[in-house]
Formats: sequence, C-alpha cells, structure tokens
Amino acid sequence: MAALNTIWHKWRQLGVQMFAVCGLLVCAACAPHPSSTSTALVLEPSPKEERISTLEEALADALIEIEKMKAREPIASGADALPAIPPNAETGRCYAKLLAPPTYIDRIERRIVKEASERREMIPARLEWFDEQVLLSEEHVRLRLVPATYKWQEERTQIVPPKSRQVLVTPARYDTVVEEVIESPEEWVWRPGRGDIEKIDEESGEIVHQVHIPTRYRQIKKQVLVEPARYKKVVEPAIYETVRKKVVDVPEHTVEEIVPAAYKTVRTQRVVEPEREVVHYIEPVYKEFSYREKVTDAQLAWRMVPCERDLNKELVYKIQRALRKLGYDTGGIDGVLGKYTLIAIHDFQKQQGLATGRLSSESIKALGVEFE
Repeated sequence: MAALNTIWHKWRQLGVQMFAVCGLLVCAACAPHPSSTSTALVLEPSPKEERISTLEEALADALIEIEKMKAREPIASGADALPAIPPNAETGRCYAKLLAPPTYIDRIERRIVKEASERREMIPARLEWFDEQVLLSEEHVRLRLVPATYKWQEERTQIVPPKSRQVLVTPARYDTVVEEVIESPEEWVWRPGRGDIEKIDEESGEIVHQVHIPTRYRQIKKQVLVEPARYKKVVEPAIYETVRKKVVDVPEHTVEEIVPAAYKTVRTQRVVEPEREVVHYIEPVYKEFSYREKVTDAQLAWRMVPCERDLNKELVYKIQRALRKLGYDTGGIDGVLGKYTLIAIHDFQKQQGLATGRLSSESIKALGVEFE
C-alpha cells in the first residue's frame, strides 16, 4: 500500500507540472497553427521518446477532463468563486472571463393610504297620497268569427330547370424550367493528418484534422404551368308555364275582442318608503409604488468568445455594419477592431444587459450576425 501511495504522489506531482501546460491547451484552437513547410531540421524520434510523448498527451487529456468535472460540481469555498476552466467547455471553442452585469426585477407594491370606514344615516319614512282605482268588473275576452276570403292568382311553374355547361376557350400552357437542387450538403469531415482544426481520435489515438467538403448540386427539369386553361360557362335558361287558380286570401279565423275592466277612483295615503338605516361603506384608499429589486450582483463569469482564427475581417465588417445600423459610432467600417469599434461594442453590451470586457459570442448573436 505504501508503494502505491508513493507512485500516486509522483504521478500527482507530474500532473501539477503538466497542468500548467494543459491549461494553455483549453483554447489551443485559438492560437495559429505552425506552418507545415518549416525550414528547421526535424529529427526522427526514437520509440522510447514516442511512448513518453503519447503518455504525456494522455495524462494532459485526463487532467483537463478532471478539471471539467470539477467545474460542473458546486464549489465548496463559496458561491462567488469561479472555476479554473469553463464548465461544459467544448473542444475547439475559446472562453474568457467577462463581467456579467447585475440583474434586477421590476416590482410594484400596493400600499394602503387610508383605511376603510362606515357612515350610518337614518332615513325617515315617506308617505304620499294616491288616487287608487277600485275594480268593479274584471277585463274579459270575447271571440268573434270572421269568414274566409278568396282571390284569383297566376302562378308561374318551372317545367324544365336551367342547365349550365363548360366550354374550353384556351388550353393550358406549360413551360420547361431547369432547377438546381442540392445533391449532397456542405459538411466538415475528420480525417487523419494535421490541419487548421485538429483533435485526437479517442479510439485510435491518431491526430485528425477537419476537412471542408463543399455543397454539390445537380440540375433537374420540370414543367411549370405558365397559363391555366380557360373555360366559358354557357347557361341554358329554364322553361316556365303560367297557371291561373283560385286561392285563399284570408283564411277563416276568430278575432278576440277585449272588454275593458270597470274601475272607481278612491284617494288614499300610504307609505312609499319605510324608515330605514343606511350604512355607507367608504372604501380604503390605495397607492401603488414601483421599485427595482436586485437579484444578483455584477460578477465575473465564463463566456464563449470568438477565437483568433475566426475573428477575421469579414466578421468584423458584419459587426461594424450591425452596430452602425443600430446607431453606434464605430469610427468607420474597415474590418479592424479599433478603439471606436470596441467602445461601440461596450455600449451595446451595457444597453442590452450583456457581459462586458471584450467581444463575446452572445454579443455577436445579439447583433444578428451569423457566427459559428
């Protein structure tokens, strides 16, 4: 067991020394790769040196993976501590520590200014004189029979209904067009060897690089309708016949005759409204107060940033155009991240509530600029 502990401490000391080198490998893709046409003399390494180099690379990858796992776990020293490397960092991406702004919540609080109350009032009874009608005989209905009346009427009857048919005026006209369709889309393929973008194959341990395969197209011919066929609707009118017949004008029916009721007028006094107590409810008075509550303070946080290989003139052109379109002064559109462009990026980040300190990937996406 002591021998195993000794070996473990030696490996740990070697790991600490290697971690200083491996920390630079997190954004290894950010640095420009050396040219393949170097004029320096390269000596052929021995099998022992190749074995040592392979073990050192494997140890560096293992240490980086351990640091990534530590970054994903809660930090025991305090919530404000920042992990040494970004949690869930992706291979081939670049990251930097930026100052994330504080976050706020707009709140509205409704406070009572005056409490609810009641006011009681006694209202006396109200008396009025009325002319009251006393019923002598009730209203009733009397039925009276009214005989039917007739009239002569001419009726037009349809013998043959109308018919309609479609007549071709002009046939449809088509045209042949040639259209390009994608046969195989654009893709990036990992292949053995060294290149601009590299990684180590986990299965074989070889160094592979990313190769761009452009989109392939093929032409197809198809017929497109230029002018549709036109038809004309021909309607043949219906045929009618007129017939004269005697019909009932007003059918036999009964009429209700209402015999009104008979009344006598008498003058009397009665209570219109009795004495009552009225309670007037006075509603409370409220006032709304608005304030902003801070949720988190400004703090350093890991953010994805464009690597040096991606920060080319074309990308800077697009960023400057987007800033100028939003009203920010970039000092011109020259494809260079100069003083005025950096000030404009900083102002845009503060206005949008983004992390500040340098150009980040989230700022580029917020400007509406396509960035991979």
